[in-house]
Amino acid sequence: MDSTTDAESLPLAPSHQPMACRRCGTCCTLHQAWVRPHEITRLATCLGLTVDEWESAYLDSRWQYNDYYLIRHVDGACAFLAREDGLSTCTVQPVKPDCCAAWQAGLDKSECRRGMAGRPEDGS
Repeated sequence: MDSTTDAESLPLAPSHQPMACRRCGTCCTLHQAWVRPHEITRLATCLGLTVDEWESAYLDSRWQYNDYYLIRHVDGACAFLAREDGLSTCTVQPVKPDCCAAWQAGLDKSECRRGMAGRPEDGS
């Protein structure tokens, strides 16, 4: 038996190249976005709320670490995730949290591979 391996028979390694977001919503379903006070102010202003109103409506009070807070999930996903015609969208896109803005879709992300396979919420 030949001990060499044909490179074409190996599964492709995930790409570390960024790709365009496919708007599956998996990252917004599996993760909770975290925000800092200046982001809360930015989000509240965008929504026409006071900081206190925003915190009452959107903060997950179960967790706070110093100046980092989690955005509450509603119906199993980020409170700001909307779905329409099979696509997900961020309702606060222009002022979305910094952690969300830093997220780069790519095949190296299990969330993106899961979303592309059509199983965004199952975690498998």
